Amino acid sequence: MFKFNFNVETEDEIESSSVSSEQVINSKQWLPAQKHEVNSKHIQSLSLDTVVEEVTIGQTKVKYLHMTDAIQNLQKAGVSSNISPAFEDHTDLVPAVYEGGLKVWECTWDLLQFLADSDIKLKGNRVLELGCGTALPALYCALQGAHITLQDYNEEVINFITIPNVILNLADYPFVNNVNITTDNIRPSNDIITEITSKTSFYSGDWSEFDKLLSNINYEQVSNNNPDNDKTSRSCQEYKFDIILTSETIYNPECHQRLLTLMTNCLKQDGVILLAAKSYYFGVGGSTLQFADLVKSQGKLDLKTHIMNSEGVKREILEMKFRRE
Repeated sequence: MFKFNFNVETEDEIESSSVSSEQVINSKQWLPAQKHEVNSKHIQSLSLDTVVEEVTIGQTKVKYLHMTDAIQNLQKAGVSSNISPAFEDHTDLVPAVYEGGLKVWECTWDLLQFLADSDIKLKGNRVLELGCGTALPALYCALQGAHITLQDYNEEVINFITIPNVILNLADYPFVNNVNITTDNIRPSNDIITEITSKTSFYSGDWSEFDKLLSNINYEQVSNNNPDNDKTSRSCQEYKFDIILTSETIYNPECHQRLLTLMTNCLKQDGVILLAAKSYYFGVGGSTLQFADLVKSQGKLDLKTHIMNSEGVKREILEMKFRRE
């Protein structure tokens, strides 16, 4: 049976509490949103000693850091207290502190296979992956020619896992699994940074804060340019997405509304949201049924459910699009 590894209140404890769930949510100190830039340290973190795994989806090979290797790099760097519970207490989640980015969750593979089997156009489209972690689904899209924007709650995940994985897949840099590297083969870091920046964007922090950050960027672009100008109109579309991906992010019912609001605000009118999840998260309470009910209550999105696995705990993909007028 799948179960998250952190303490959950019993029913008696919940009933005896005098604090409402809404107060509890508001009392949590959710991390602020921030944008991250690729730098030479990200490139230098990869070497011939880097342990790399590879998965083949259709005809596409996607590389990613072996998680043990990534965690060792985190520990060597002396990470903040936000991420330390992941390897000190061996826990998968600490709400509002660490949100599970150091693990490849099962539904990631479902989402990858769904993308490979679908006829969704990827080349030239803008893709956002929320709660990305290793970012394998978005990287698959990028390898088909999409521009990707990657968001995870913890900045440590972005810096030590997401960005290195992007470099492994999208930069033409022969430092992994290649015994014939010479100094003549190595491209300058600035060239690699420019290449990655043209294809990707990176953010961390809470979904509500991320939503505000993107809204502020759009507002500043409109304020600093003629709103009737075609160039301004196109730049504002940078923060609207053709495809929004997210996997195993609805385990906490407290966060459902923030996630749905963000996705609705960021989706282009003809875009699609693909949310991969287990039907129910034992010990936490989130479920696809709960989230689907919330979507239906908002009345903005049409929803279609795809069953990806029916054995044991059912796994599903919720496909959402704006309703046609």
